Amino acid sequence: MLVNRLLLLLIMLFACSAAAFTPTKQQIEQFKKLPKSQQQLLAKQYGIDISTLNSSSGGTTENQKPEAVNMPQPQPEKDYLSNEEKRFKPEQEDLKPFGSELFSGNTLSETDVSNVSVPQDYILGAGDQLKVSFFGQQSFEEIVEVDGEGHVKLSELGPVSVTGMQYSEFKKLLQDKVSRELIGTSVYVSLTALKKIRVLVVGEVKKPGSYTLSSLSNITHSIYTSGGLTDIGSFRNIQLKRKGKVIKTLDLYDLLLSGDNADDAPLRAGDTVFVPSLKSQVRLEGAVRREAIFEVKEGESLADLMIMSGGMSATAFKNSVTISRYTNGTRTVIGVERSEFASTMLKDGDAVKVDKTGTHFDNEVTLIGAVVRPGKYAWKPGLTISELFNNSLHSVLPQADTGYGLVLRGGRFEKVSLVQFNLLEQLRPNTNKKHLVELQSGDKVFVFSRFQYLNEEKDALKALDLTADELEQQEKTKLWHLYENELFKAFVDTEAIATLNQGQKSQVATEDFEEKSEPESENWSFMLPEETNAELDTKTELPSPFSRISLLEPVIRQLQHQATPQHPLEIVTIQGRVKYPGNYPIASNYTVKDAIEAAGGLLESAYLGLAELTTFKNDESMNVEHRSFDLAMELKQPSITIKSKDAINILSVPKWMDENQVTVKGEVKFPGTYTIKRGETLNDVLARAGGLTEFASIDSAVFTREEIKNQEQEQLKRLTENLRREIASKSLQPSSENITYSEVKQLLKDLSTTKAQGRLVINLPSIMNGRQSLVLQDGDTLYIPQERDSISVIGEVNYPASHLFEQGLSLSEYLERSGGIKELADEERIYIIKANGSVIIPKNNWFAVNREDTLSAGDTIVVPLNSNYMDNLTLWSTTTQIIYQLGVAAAAINNI
Repeated sequence: MLVNRLLLLLIMLFACSAAAFTPTKQQIEQFKKLPKSQQQLLAKQYGIDISTLNSSSGGTTENQKPEAVNMPQPQPEKDYLSNEEKRFKPEQEDLKPFGSELFSGNTLSETDVSNVSVPQDYILGAGDQLKVSFFGQQSFEEIVEVDGEGHVKLSELGPVSVTGMQYSEFKKLLQDKVSRELIGTSVYVSLTALKKIRVLVVGEVKKPGSYTLSSLSNITHSIYTSGGLTDIGSFRNIQLKRKGKVIKTLDLYDLLLSGDNADDAPLRAGDTVFVPSLKSQVRLEGAVRREAIFEVKEGESLADLMIMSGGMSATAFKNSVTISRYTNGTRTVIGVERSEFASTMLKDGDAVKVDKTGTHFDNEVTLIGAVVRPGKYAWKPGLTISELFNNSLHSVLPQADTGYGLVLRGGRFEKVSLVQFNLLEQLRPNTNKKHLVELQSGDKVFVFSRFQYLNEEKDALKALDLTADELEQQEKTKLWHLYENELFKAFVDTEAIATLNQGQKSQVATEDFEEKSEPESENWSFMLPEETNAELDTKTELPSPFSRISLLEPVIRQLQHQATPQHPLEIVTIQGRVKYPGNYPIASNYTVKDAIEAAGGLLESAYLGLAELTTFKNDESMNVEHRSFDLAMELKQPSITIKSKDAINILSVPKWMDENQVTVKGEVKFPGTYTIKRGETLNDVLARAGGLTEFASIDSAVFTREEIKNQEQEQLKRLTENLRREIASKSLQPSSENITYSEVKQLLKDLSTTKAQGRLVINLPSIMNGRQSLVLQDGDTLYIPQERDSISVIGEVNYPASHLFEQGLSLSEYLERSGGIKELADEERIYIIKANGSVIIPKNNWFAVNREDTLSAGDTIVVPLNSNYMDNLTLWSTTTQIIYQLGVAAAAINNI
């Protein structure tokens, strides 16, 4: 209430137009108690100087009159740019008049002028104060002043007239007089104070008027004192007038360009400094050393302007410039050759533009990729790749792929073509000269990394010969770089900055208000779809900067751009058992061997006896032709020429199998990891593991498979998204009172953080006695726990817990031991998860089920939630059931 009253009082006071008032002590004290943000808001809106109010004592003494504070009318707020816009919005600086910053500093003080040494030709006049020191036969000192009649009165010598006399002349006159009249005495003279002169500064200056200056002042000093020139003041025609006549004209360009101040004449009392308006200006911009707006005199040429600008820069196109000129009410463009600079006279309003030379290099080749010194190199006729690399592999980085490189040729005004090469062969000293690739001017040479992704490249090149301290320092450096990267992201990501700012505002608001919002009013942004960790890891897997992914993309894009019906796209696709399957550009005389080298070579599993080539006929039929060939023979004696859009498929060795492994844990004699062959069964591996121990619980075995785990994870993701949509749909209906923020958030959090186990329910006794068979796959895991002696009860019971298994206890009795079921429990859907992972739903009513029908040690009783309490969400019960089952499986695995 106090703040509102104070605001009302201030508004009423500030509304008075041009009214002056004296704030009382109470008003100022109340204003100071306001938060700074409110003080600044009021000050900005009503034009108040906060420092004036804050520095005020709030009252006055008896002998001190209060100063009136003028409060102007409220003004509308300006549309200021945000800090983010100020940082990132491009700024284009306008050209400034040449020399405009000369008088932009602080005004020249009288002390700055008086501290200079007095010149010998200084004219003495009334007001000058001199110090005369006598020494020798007589020693004394006098300080005398030139009186209004131009005399200096000395006690021992009498009056001396100095009117119109120079300082040096007076010293000589006094020395002669003393030598004649005071024999044996010498004299020393110095100026202790200079007279003041009054001059008039008028014309195009910021503060014209009459000024009292030091007698040592000159023309520029008077301009400093008057605040400098206006925007239309002439820098080149400043006039010094004495007794109505112009005695000196100052061109400040002489001072600025060559340091010549010969025309900066000293001032005398009664002088007038007149700055006329400028007559002609021209703009000069572009590739010059000094871009500015220049004032030009009549008869000055383009050559003179180039001198004023400091000349053209090294990047300038020096053969000609363009002038935009106003002629007869229209604007025309004039091209001026370099030979015509001196004869081309400038006119008012001309805009001179000096263009830059082209960025194209002559006689150069460019080296790109995994090399020590990438960049441009001088080209000469006959230059080969081996010479470019100095016939040494020391010029390439450790990650370089020496088996595959490309030369990109043309591309400026002609179609690009490619030459593929093997770097290792090019650098061998015994390579036949006819196989050496000869470069042409403008070629771009690509050297690729043998790794596709940055992480695998870093891991492969990690230094191993480091001490513990060096490894620790390396890790600290890595963390610091990550920290700096996050800071940079926050700097350029305006959305992140806005979020941070909003968070700070929310924190301030929380401090201001004592009441906090209820959980239901919290942000429901968690309802938006989330990405799984696997997806995030995939997206954050950055390609190596010199990988085929990174360097070939612009090349392929250029080939696609130039493709026509007459010149089809020169791309080949290679897939199958090669290191880097994908699309690759076709070079001249391209063979299957070249394509395999481009793809990084064959994998160990590649079948050399047979490969397949698919060719698209580029005619009206567009038929597809499949052709098989002997790969080993083709690699020895290449005979197949690859054409546009061909596809090569490198087949795998029949029945090839990578090193597949399975893991056996728990109660076996020899737990561990076993390598398996194709078709090997679980029984075979158990026999290799020595069989089960005497403590094994054969009915509680847990078997997991990676393939099933991936499928389950996808199902969890789909279920999460479906549940989000269903909750969102229900929340928009009027009957959605039972959907609370906390319950929805917790369930979605549980579901999104739940990890799939990939459990395959098996009957291990049937497998071991041969009634069933399970063929193993790579990554399979078997967990065999110890004998269980408990039964767990989870879900909607009052006390979820595990209970010691007892013969004769029924399902209802175990539920009673857990405190009974809750109000929200679904009695009709109680189910049992058996120790082997299978699920049993009691056939009879749950309270009549006998233990002998369903229960055994290691089982889990699940009491699900009644989805009717959640507005009949059909996915709610499904979701909770999955979470319970995955939790039971995870617990079984973790207990082994």
